[in-house]
Amino acid sequence: VALAFSSVTASAETITVCADGCDYTSINAAIGAASDGDVIQLSAETYFEGEQINTLGKAITLRGVLDKAGEPASVLDGAGTHRVLICQSGETGTTSFEYLMIKNGYDNWGGGMYNDSSNPTLTDCAFTSNFASTDGGGMYNSYSTSPALTNCTFEGNSAGRDAGGMFNNTSSSPTLTDCTFTSNSADSGGGMFNESASSPTLTECTFTSNSATYYGGGMYNESASSPTLTNCTFESNSAADGGGMFNTSSSPTLTDCTFTSNSA
Repeated sequence: VALAFSSVTASAETITVCADGCDYTSINAAIGAASDGDVIQLSAETYFEGEQINTLGKAITLRGVLDKAGEPASVLDGAGTHRVLICQSGETGTTSFEYLMIKNGYDNWGGGMYNDSSNPTLTDCAFTSNFASTDGGGMYNSYSTSPALTNCTFEGNSAGRDAGGMFNNTSSSPTLTDCTFTSNSADSGGGMFNESASSPTLTECTFTSNSATYYGGGMYNESASSPTLTNCTFESNSAADGGGMFNTSSSPTLTDCTFTSNSA
């Protein structure tokens, strides 16, 4: 067993991607060449891939770098013309995204990232200024999709209809720890929108200055969606109804949560 394990770990490689002097200049080309267990290492630069980045169901790590302030310095930029990331091939927690800024993505659903029946892991990632013409400006999770996010931020994302920050649909229940939703906007669910029995688990997350034209500036829950929130804060969010949170046909569980200066 030890010999078999050694042979598997020894075969894992680090594949570098940058504008000049690396193994590849294209992230998608590097993914195409990668095998399960490989790490695709990005540099501190902005990547304009020209199309959405698809991990193809591979158990790989797409890893950027952090700057001196601890912020992602590897930027995946959709240039306002296409979605940035997609997982739709049954990815599990072994497909990992680390130290990345997902920026300026655009699509009908999930401008920054779209997850369909997949459960990737995201750590220290920032979703910034992404837009969905319909739902889920920053991220769209659908069909029993439950990614795990740690220390991720959603800032300045927007949607033409629902969920400026994150949209969870059809029994999608991600786990979020130490995540922040700031200044996201939509018609409903400025920060997060949960529907159709989607019940995420949030621990020590913050919703600040998110806005909705109609319902749920911070969070909107409907159709048997019952998220569990622990030590979460809703501050200075706004909507016509439910500045901090709006619930309909849903039963969220909140423990040690704080609502401050929200308005409706």
